[in-house]
This record gives sequence, structure tokens and C-alpha cells, in this order.
Amino acid sequence: MPSTRRSRRKASVVAVIGLSQSRLALLCFCHVVMAVPNATNFESPTLSNDPRLNPSVGNGYLATTVYSDTVYVSGIYNGRSTETPSHRARIPSNSAIVLRTNLSYNEATNEVFSLNVEQGVFYYRLVAGNFTLEQRIYAHRVYEHILVTEVTYKNMLRDSVSLNLTNNLGPPSADIEFKRVNLSRSSVENPKVKAMAGYIKITEEPGSAKLGVAVVWGDIPSLVEIQPSPKTQTLYFVTAVATSLDAKDFVTSAHEANKEAMQKPEMLLGSHVKAWKQLWDAGRIEVEGNLTLAQTVSGSLYYTLSSLRTSRVFGLSPGGLATDGYDGHVFWDQETWMFPPLVLLHQDLARTCLAYRFHRLQAAIDKAKNYGFKGAMFPWESALTGAEVCPGEIYSDYEQHIVGDIALAVKQQWLASGDRKWLENEAGPLIKATAEFWTSRAVYNDSKKAYVICKVMPPDEEAGVVNNSAYTNTIAKLNLEFAYEVLPNASERWKTIAANMYIPFDVTNAFHPEYDGYNGGEVKQADVILLGFPLMVNMSLNIRRNDLKFYEPRTNPRGPAMTKSMFAIGWLEVGDNARADKSFNQSFVNAKAPFMVWTENADGSGAVNFITGAGGFLQSLLFGYGGLRIHGNSKLLFNPRLPSGATLVRFIGVDYHGNSIDFAITGSECEVIVQSRMQSAPFLQLVIVRTGNKYPLELGFPVDFSNELVIIEIANDFANI
Repeated sequence: MPSTRRSRRKASVVAVIGLSQSRLALLCFCHVVMAVPNATNFESPTLSNDPRLNPSVGNGYLATTVYSDTVYVSGIYNGRSTETPSHRARIPSNSAIVLRTNLSYNEATNEVFSLNVEQGVFYYRLVAGNFTLEQRIYAHRVYEHILVTEVTYKNMLRDSVSLNLTNNLGPPSADIEFKRVNLSRSSVENPKVKAMAGYIKITEEPGSAKLGVAVVWGDIPSLVEIQPSPKTQTLYFVTAVATSLDAKDFVTSAHEANKEAMQKPEMLLGSHVKAWKQLWDAGRIEVEGNLTLAQTVSGSLYYTLSSLRTSRVFGLSPGGLATDGYDGHVFWDQETWMFPPLVLLHQDLARTCLAYRFHRLQAAIDKAKNYGFKGAMFPWESALTGAEVCPGEIYSDYEQHIVGDIALAVKQQWLASGDRKWLENEAGPLIKATAEFWTSRAVYNDSKKAYVICKVMPPDEEAGVVNNSAYTNTIAKLNLEFAYEVLPNASERWKTIAANMYIPFDVTNAFHPEYDGYNGGEVKQADVILLGFPLMVNMSLNIRRNDLKFYEPRTNPRGPAMTKSMFAIGWLEVGDNARADKSFNQSFVNAKAPFMVWTENADGSGAVNFITGAGGFLQSLLFGYGGLRIHGNSKLLFNPRLPSGATLVRFIGVDYHGNSIDFAITGSECEVIVQSRMQSAPFLQLVIVRTGNKYPLELGFPVDFSNELVIIEIANDFANI
């Protein structure tokens, strides 16, 4: 995870008041009934007591925490590299519309706040006798430039109702020099449409272009008198944002986005919900029998997907797109924690994460040269340009395992997709450059008769700078092996160094010390146990178990969210289900009700909307209880078991070599079915490891079997199915 350091200004949230006695409510209309909490609908009579834990809406281009005064846009940063440092630029919100009525609270009033993650919509509903009010807030999944707020009401009372609307705009941005822009160039322009535009104050690098941002929004009336009427009426408020990353004339771009949306505003919600349905249909996890677990699963994937879209190649930050946590920078968190679930469930979005690295390869090459190394040395923290933006030199200088972490993600993408064209044309230069980096970091040690890597910082950052981190040396070895295996004209030196890489190991106690000289002290977070997964080092179950037993009591129990998830995966791997269940159940206490917003630490401290923790948690289901492992030779292992309290788990839309596969796990048996297959994709077969029996995975035909280890592989034996 990223290093802990001070937080920047937090987006403020104004208390939302719907009734005269300071209570807010939401409604359901006509054919719509009050929503019932379920796996995808998180409901509460109040907002969170901690405004940081209110839900967010996002579409991968822009995002906001509901009712906060801030909007963030992917790729827009302000600040000079490591000095300020570069951080997400705050855009004042024009979509945080607070509603107040003059109604008094009584027993006939029903109020609720809900986040429907299936729809990607936040609802505020009020039913007060024969008066109903509903507010809907969403970042449109199709029209990426717009945030939408809809207010629908119906007054069947005898008297009118006063509805006050206040926008929580907050203070002027400290990051962007906004000025009001006049859009009324002709009489046909709507004078109620407002705009502001400006440029960031400080560029990331001295030679970088100043990024421009434009915001266009409709006038927000301060008061609406709702007269008695049997008709349902709706107000539409659209905020459109465009930047110089999108278009040279970004003001016009924002204006056009606003105008297009307002031409048929009644169509916006339907197209948005349809797009989210398509996204969920493409890949999701379902859990039955445990509502809290089911909501945590849905929320974890929702907040991650809200921060990504294929058209925005700006990476994933630990706090997602809706916050400025960790300045919105991209760390190893992207490849190690968020990427693995995506590579199975949303391979196109996983590829977008890697494209962020490909596009910034030259910056990593430049950094390596500055340090006197070969190849590419990716920054510990990066933002827009790919230059180092970490304000702590000890991390930017020594936490070099990120180079191998990125290469491992590339390997996972390759093994899951089998896309050789992508491997050669896009991934190849990065694989080569990362391998070359390790050739200049690894030095042959005569006394050890092996290659060593000195002066690095391991994932356990509290260890400081050490020699021969077990994790770092292993990830370097894997990087070199992968490069040698897949690249043409591979260097024999890569093979030699990998084959002779020194990995610390205690022969007497049969476990891996964290680094040379490690004395058994406290560990900040998952480190050595990552050798078993995701690094998948070939070791005996006894050594794997010893690593887990040694490090579990030494790992800080107040550490970051994803550590418990990795222990759960490890204990499941060695067959200790009781310990696995304990670690697993502890792993998602960081997802805070009612809106299942992740926090970095279990006590609620640290970063919020912490999708790093969400990613680790999702891994514990896919790779822990699902037992999925992506291997070479076109093999996908599946070794399922139900989590405690669940009666059914489904993995929907697992992407493997152009096949979309559904898995269903019950307490005793499983079902696997290929739901779709790309035209050029190979046919697959399922092999029961215990018996060696093979079953073709024909399109649309399920294969059922008892809960045990199976392999899904290319069906050479069933070439004509």
C-alpha cells in the first residue's frame, strides 16, 4: 500500500435537511415502491455520521462524494512533482444540491437515503403523507462529461409545499483559476446556463502544459413552490465538465455536453442504468445467504468500477476517483490489489490500467537513467506525466519492487487473455525495459554464490531500507523469467540472473525471513506471505504454512485492509479453513455501513473510499474461496469452497482466452458454464484433477461436479465441439 502521510483538504459536506425538524428524506414514485435493502441496494434513514463515509458516484471520467463541495476529474492534477506535491485538482461542485421543505415531521413521514450500485444511482426519498419527493444523483455512465441531479415530486396535499434548493459549492478552488464565462453568443442560447473555466495553477513538470477545465451547469432556483396537483413533475440539473485533455476548445466541449443532455433529459436515467447493467452483466460476483457479505462484494466492485473507463487512461488511485486520498496518485496498489479482480471480471478495464503504464514508459526510462540504472524504473507514485511525484524520497528512491509488480500484472493479463498481438505490440517494450532494470540492480555476490539486490524498501515499509528483501528479489526473478520466456531475442543474462537469484530462506525453521538480518519484529502489512499469492512461488505446503504461522502474529493488527485478505487466501491454500474464515471475516470490517465505503484502517482512519482494500477483499473471494489460479500453458485452476455464512457464490463473466465463464459454488458442488465465446477464441475443457476425466465446455451447456480441484484448459481433445 502507499506510505502513510498527511491528507490534503477534505471535501466538505453540508447537512442535508428535508424537513423542518432537520431531517431529510427520499421517495419512490407511482409504480416505484420504497426500495428494500438487498445485495445491490444500500439503504439508511440517515446519511453517515462521518461525511467521509457518504457514498460516491463516478463514471471513470469524473466522480464526487454525494453532497460534497468537490468534483474530481481523471487526469487533472495541480502541483509541482514532489514539491507541492502534484495532487488531484479540486473542482467546486455544481451538483451537490441540498433540498429542504417546510413540511413538519410526523408519523406519516418515511425517509431514506440509498445507494443503488446496480444502477449507479444515489437516491434521496421522502414520503410525507400525500407528498412525495425523490432526488437522484448519478455520474452518467454513457455521457462521461456529465453529473446529473434529478428532483421529482408529487403534491396531493391540500396546501402548497415550499422546496428550497441550495448548492453546496464550497470555497473557490485553490487549484484552478476559474473565471466566469459568457456563453450567450446569440439569442437562442439559454441565459440560465452558466459556465466557468480556468487553468491549473502549477504544472506537474516545468515544461508541462497547463491543463484547462470548463464547467457548464444550469441555473438552480433557490425556491420552488409545489402546488397541489395529481401530476408528477421533475426538475433536471446537469453539470458538464470538459478539459484540455479532451479538446482544444474545452469550453465549447463542456457546453455541447450540457446542451445534448438537456435536449431529452428524461432519457438520461434510462440510458445510464442500462449502461451499468451491461457493465455488471460483463463481470460481477454474487453472494447469497449473507447480506452483509453480499453488499460488501457489490460495493467493492462498484466503487472500483466507478473510477475506471476504457476511454480514460489515467490509472487507479488508492482512494478512487471520488477522493484526493494519497493525492490521487497511482501506486503499486493498482497492479497488486485492484488489478487481479479486474483481469478476470473486466479484462478491458484491466488492460486500461496497464495502458497507463505503457503510455508513461519513457518517464520510467528517464528515471532509471537519472539513478544510473538500465531499463525502466517506474515511480513509486505517479500522476499525469509518469514522473515521480512521491514527496518522500526514501520511498521514491528505494521502493523499487513496483517495477516487478507492474511486470507481474502484464504477465497476468497475458495468461488470462492469450492475446499475443497485445503482448508483442503494447506490452513487449515494457517487459523488456523492466527486465533490463533488474540486470542493473542485481549484483553477483561471491560469498552467497548468487545475485543479490541491496538497498531496497520492501512492502513492509516500516522495515526501512534493507538488503535482499524476499519479496523484491522474488518479484525481480519472476520479471526476468517472464521476459526471457515471451520476448524474441531474449537476453541470456536475464535467464542467468533469474536462475541464480538469492532469496532469503531459513533452512532450520523452513520459512522465508523478510530480508537479510530480519530479527522477527513487527510487520506493517502483507509482505513475505505474498510469495505464495499473488507471486505463486513454487514451494511446499509446509513452507507456505510456516510463512503464514510465523508472520500472522507479527503483522500489525491495525494495519491496512488488504492484509487479512492475503492471510485468508494463504490459509485456504494450505487447507486451514478455520483460520481462513477468521482472517476473511476480519478483512471486510473496513467496509463501513450503511454505504459500504472502505476505509484504510479498521477504526475508520486513513484514506476513505479505499479501493485498495476493496481489491484485496475481492481477491480473497476469487482466488481464496474460488481457488482460481491463472497458470501458464493455458491453464486456469479452480478449487472452490464456500465462505462461512454463504449458501451460494457466483462468479459471473470470468474472462479467459476470449471465453466468458460463469461459476456457481454451493456447499457441496459447483457448476461451470461458458456463456459466450469470441469468434477467434479457443474451445475449453474442464479436467477433474483427481480422476483425470475431461469434459468439454460447450457454449451454453453447464458442467456440474463436486467441490474439488479442476483445471480449465484449451480443449485440444475436443477440437470440433
